[in-house]
Amino acid sequence: MFTKTLVLVLTLISIGSASATVIYKWVDKDGVTHYSQQVPENASTDKIHSEDIEQQPIGFIAPKPRPAEPEPSEEEKNAARIKEQNKQHAADICENAKHSLKVLTSHSRFISKDETTGEMVAMKEEDRQAKIAAQEERIRLFCK
Repeated sequence: MFTKTLVLVLTLISIGSASATVIYKWVDKDGVTHYSQQVPENASTDKIHSEDIEQQPIGFIAPKPRPAEPEPSEEEKNAARIKEQNKQHAADICENAKHSLKVLTSHSRFISKDETTGEMVAMKEEDRQAKIAAQEERIRLFCK
């Protein structure tokens, strides 16, 4: 019984030591890193034991699914319909939106006539920013 156990232990030890190898690592004059089981000539090397290298998983790595394309909004659908039916009208909307955006971004104070009271009223900054965002959206929908 003792002899069988001794033979088994010696076999396991020899298998473990036979599978471990020494790998030499060095960097050449061009900065390229090399690995080899042969000792290179005229190069300073680092010894790496194969049992110390963490093995990477081997096999198929499933691709990550792409996120679903968002459904186009009603505005995007309407813009696509206008661009398809009347290209000139879509181009006019694009140019008008670019001009309006240029005016809105180059001036900070606007005065307009209130339709209900007939008074002259200064545009609030929040309203100006909302109009800028609306023109940018029109440019995105009709100019691209």
